[in-house]
Amino acid sequence: MPSTPPFEIRPGNFSLNVSGVAGFFGGDEAISAIQTIHHYKARKFLGWYNSPGSWNVGKKFGKLAKSRFWDGLFPGPDEEPAKFFELDGKQGPKYVASRSGSVLEHTSHLAYLIMQKSKEELGTQVKGRVTKRNKVTIIKTQPAKEEPNHMILPRSGRHTLVAILPIAVSFTTCALCGWAHDWFCFSMILLGIVSSGLSALVIGSARLKLQGVNSVPTAPPGDGMLIDGDDIVLLLGKEGDVATITRGKFVLEYDPWVRDECTESLESVKEPVTDEYAAIGLCSLLLVIQLLAQLLLIPQGTLFGQIMFLSSFAASWVYNLYLSSIDNEYIQEQLILKELHLEKEHMQTYIFGTRTTAAVFACLMLQPADDVANKYVVADKWKGLGFKPESIIRNFIPNNTQVWVTWRKKILEVMRKRNSSQDDCHALLKMSDKEKTKFGPADTKLLELLLEDARIAYDLAMKEQRWLKN
Repeated sequence: MPSTPPFEIRPGNFSLNVSGVAGFFGGDEAISAIQTIHHYKARKFLGWYNSPGSWNVGKKFGKLAKSRFWDGLFPGPDEEPAKFFELDGKQGPKYVASRSGSVLEHTSHLAYLIMQKSKEELGTQVKGRVTKRNKVTIIKTQPAKEEPNHMILPRSGRHTLVAILPIAVSFTTCALCGWAHDWFCFSMILLGIVSSGLSALVIGSARLKLQGVNSVPTAPPGDGMLIDGDDIVLLLGKEGDVATITRGKFVLEYDPWVRDECTESLESVKEPVTDEYAAIGLCSLLLVIQLLAQLLLIPQGTLFGQIMFLSSFAASWVYNLYLSSIDNEYIQEQLILKELHLEKEHMQTYIFGTRTTAAVFACLMLQPADDVANKYVVADKWKGLGFKPESIIRNFIPNNTQVWVTWRKKILEVMRKRNSSQDDCHALLKMSDKEKTKFGPADTKLLELLLEDARIAYDLAMKEQRWLKN
């Protein structure tokens, strides 16, 4: 005789049909939870729970697998893992190099993160008139590691303890279904545990690396600025350190057993096909099969087994919800600051009331200095260094009216005489009697305001230059 369960719930006419939500419920949360799996220690070993959303997760991450078979099963664009996990792909702001004059209309994902970090800084309000606020952040880049490509160590987190909840609930409900002789629900919970655990283990096995940019030791300083509307970031330092921000990127590196490097000897395809990621494709296929099996077998289970199945889903969904609340972009900002050794003392943020004040300040901070002589480089050598201050100012304010032309000439004259005393430079930032008679009342008032902005920017730049030398 077949064994009878120790107890039985008699539902009468009531039927709990959970198969309809078995693979679709909680899909977005499950995907979001996996997006940050590479940032934390041991996360890849903590996926052994009956996670909801297997269909969504399988269809999403199955796109990582690259071959004719996988592309047919999981159609979609072939992307590199780093871009797939949103570690790359964001377009950075415009970059203008102060020495070479080169302009990058679009920079890297790392530059985007640096700009976002600068926008989050509260900054110090600079005195003066206010028309439209501009935020300028100065970053004194630090020497990078000798190896341009180095691994980023995962961080610790509370998720390790929180993961005990869904794992314990999943295994407990699975055992209770076996105790109640509900083998349908028992097998489906167990399948969910295995498929989720294997997927986390395979997908999370990649090593996160920072890919920097090499530069020759004799390269000139890479000083320049990132411009994103009213937000400006001044990057001061060596060429390689600045280039890592503007052109570097995060890379996810999988072991060969995951990439499954192979060569297809097809008549129509003569080039080798590498990085197929077949292991990820198999895990994604298992997640899709899990949904189909749940749709078929869960309705065959008892009411008690279905309640146990739903309970494991609920506990896992709460955990995925907790993981999805982690801000992936914020973690990346902290990673890039840590890897580039940028502490609070290496960053200064100021909020200017006008764009003219911000423009003059940025131009003065980017002016090349002779560290040996402890003076600014004379104007005769600017061309040889590739320094074009007027071009820098025009990136902020391209106006060409007579008032603005006169104002720019005065700023350039101050930069040429910057090794003089502060009083001499202040005197250059005042209107002459000839200029007062040259312009009408409205233009005279405007020029006086612009020169007052310039004096404020000059005083602050002199103060910050002392900070840079420390």
